[in-house]
Amino acid sequence: MSAEFANRWDLAVQWPASGEQKVYDLSHQLHTGIPHHPNHPPYSFSLTKQHGEVMYPEGVSAAAEMITTSGHVGTHMDGFAHVSKLGKVYGGHDITVGQSYADGVAVQSIHEMAPVLGPGHLVDLTLLWGRDTVPEDGVTDAHLEDWFADRQAPEPGSIVLFRYGWDQLWSDNAAFLGTQTGAPGLTLSGAQWLTARGVRAAGADTVAFERMPAPTLPVHVHLLVESGVPIMEAMNLAPLANAEAFEFYFIAAPLPIRGGTGSPIRPLAFVQ
Repeated sequence: MSAEFANRWDLAVQWPASGEQKVYDLSHQLHTGIPHHPNHPPYSFSLTKQHGEVMYPEGVSAAAEMITTSGHVGTHMDGFAHVSKLGKVYGGHDITVGQSYADGVAVQSIHEMAPVLGPGHLVDLTLLWGRDTVPEDGVTDAHLEDWFADRQAPEPGSIVLFRYGWDQLWSDNAAFLGTQTGAPGLTLSGAQWLTARGVRAAGADTVAFERMPAPTLPVHVHLLVESGVPIMEAMNLAPLANAEAFEFYFIAAPLPIRGGTGSPIRPLAFVQ
């Protein structure tokens, strides 16, 4: 682990208040056929042993499976090696040096990324705008000022999640991915609003987080490359929205995939 990232594991975070908490799972189930961006291979699953094939004494048997997936399919986290600009990733590292298909990336691998813990905020755009969102919708700094005008605002270390109601399209691959129509998301001014407040991470219920199409990925570049803010995508935020739980304690962690650029996650929100 690089010295730069050793500090990220020395976490000092405020723990949730004591008392009973309700826990919300913000991930989608992994199963064959879930949406996957054309840039990434699909998720697949197969049992490798069924019950009855391998037998132990006294009639005991065990089953097992094999899964294959991209680090960017299903509910997942984009690591700092996922996007580069002019060959550089966060910290000014040259990502083109030492990368290989077999071993992945040599710097800013997802296995070096610390868990994400801290106070969370939900921005529900369907509530802010009073309507279903459409692919042309982009969240700006002005929209964030409106949303947080009478709500607790993000502070350094906060995690901000954006709900567009896109989770309702999870079973419709074409509509969810928006490769033909585009998809709503954060604009650059919205991303800059977040980083100016020192957020630790951000996420959304869309597959690409920023408004698409975005040929130069300005939001990804600003957050991942320039600011060191991980992005979480394809989240299931309906449970929080339905409960009107706009403030919570958030926990998520990537798998320690050495050389990886992203990872599946199972994010949890704790609401007192």
